[in-house]
Order: sequence, then structure tokens, then C-alpha cells
Amino acid sequence: MSLNPVGQEFLAFVFYFLYANFFEWAFHKFLFHSPRIIKATYKAHHLVHHQRYKYEIESYEWQSEYEKDHIAMDWFALPLFVGFHLPIFMLLQWATGWQSVWGGVGAVVAYYAVYEYFHYFMHVPSNRWFERTRAFKFSKEHHRIHHKYMNENLNVFLPIADMCLGTYRSIASVAAQTAGPVSTGGKDAVPPIPAPSKLSRKEA
Repeated sequence: MSLNPVGQEFLAFVFYFLYANFFEWAFHKFLFHSPRIIKATYKAHHLVHHQRYKYEIESYEWQSEYEKDHIAMDWFALPLFVGFHLPIFMLLQWATGWQSVWGGVGAVVAYYAVYEYFHYFMHVPSNRWFERTRAFKFSKEHHRIHHKYMNENLNVFLPIADMCLGTYRSIASVAAQTAGPVSTGGKDAVPPIPAPSKLSRKEA
């Protein structure tokens, strides 16, 4: 039995939401943590965000003497993501005959909103009800580990791609600590940067 257009858009939403998890992983790995494609994005995230917010809980969470900055992406990030994907969604809808463009656009917007909202409160806790849930605490610790091992735990709140692509580091595997180096050196090392208060707002 064929699905009506609403059912097709719903399935497209689910499919593209899962796809967005892998897109996030790739974007995080190859743009946020590599200078090869866009150096400004690499600097803003790898050198600024990870320098200000480290693994240790006292620096991973927002510090009152600094602005709440370098956490959210720039305002134009969402239009860019939608604009990049829209031709792809239209092409796939034309090729398959399935109504799926709006499901795809909705998935990109929803994934981006969830990513930004929860990532912000991982770094700027406000004792909201969801911050006390087991799921949020898991995601926050999963992401905090990424601030120690920057080539691992590249998904922020839903580590599906991490588990599939071999970059998942479990909470249990990380020894409990509150001090020490942020990284293990080498490709994970973060060089010092100027005082963060002097830098412009960039994506995290």
C-alpha cells in the first residue's frame, strides 16, 4: 500500500534526521577540527571554543567572568545548511517520486535546533528540568569527553555516527579526573590563543 504525501514526508523527516547525525559528524570532523577546508571555522571551534571550554568541569562550563560566547554558531549557519541541502532534497524527490522535500527541510531545522539548544546548556547550565534527566546527563558527559579527546565523540547529543564510524569513547573508559591536560598531545593538542574576550563571536 502506497503512502499518502503526509506519510512520505514523515518518513523523509525520520530518514533525514538520522542522516543529519552523520552530516554533523562529518562537519564537526572536517570543518571544525581541520584547517584544510575553512580555516576561520577551524580557528573558531578548534582553537577558540576548545581553548575556552576544556574537559575540566570548572572550564567546560561557562565562567562568569567571561561573556557567554563561542558556543552557538553564527546566525547564518542554519540558512546555509538549508540552502546547501535544498537542491539535494529536490533532486531526490524528483528521482524517487516521493514527497520528501519538506520532510528533509524540517529534519535539518529540527536537528540544528536540538543541537544548538542542548549544546548551549551543556556549557551554560541553568538547572532546567531536562538538565536533570539521565539522557541529558549522558549527552553532556559524552560531549565533555570530546573536549578532552577532540577526534572522538564528534556527535554532540546523539552518538549514532560515533558508534558506527569508530569515534565513540564511552564514559566508563575515561578515568575520573578534575585536573590535568586537556589532550593527549599530538594532533589533539590545542595551542594557546589570545584572551577570549578579545575575539569575535564564532560558531562552536
